Parts: sequence; C-alpha cells; structure tokens
Amino acid sequence: MDEISEIARAKGLSNKGDWDLLVDEVIESHLDIAELNDDQDLEGMKQTLKDAWSEYVREAGPESANAIGEDPEQPHE
Repeated sequence: MDEISEIARAKGLSNKGDWDLLVDEVIESHLDIAELNDDQDLEGMKQTLKDAWSEYVREAGPESANAIGEDPEQPHE
C-alpha cells in the first residue's frame, strides 16, 4: 500500500474512484514487469488495496482550505 499511497499523494487523489483506478494501474504495471503473475490472487490483492482507501484518508488527514485550492504543479510556500 505504501507505493500506492505515495503515488496517490503525488497525484493529489481525493476520491475513492481515482484510488481504485490507481490500484488497477499499479497492479497491471507490476504484472507487465513480471513482479506479479497471473497465478497469484490478483483480484484479492486488488480488493485488499481498494479497501485501504479509508486508511489512506485517515493517514492523509483533513485538507486545509489552502491545500484544496492549491495547484499541485505550483504549490504555495
């Protein structure tokens, strides 16, 4: 989950739908480079990671008014 959380933070993900898409993308990328294979319980792995959304939100904490309007390409100081 650490890898997905880091990517989610970098992309500024703020909803479950985007989180679920990211989980699918990360699993597929690990399949493409043979770090995972079809013999593994990929659906179970995806579901476990998708269910980790609430943990990610809890760890991320509440967004400030500044963060909500912040451009991730040009953050404020």
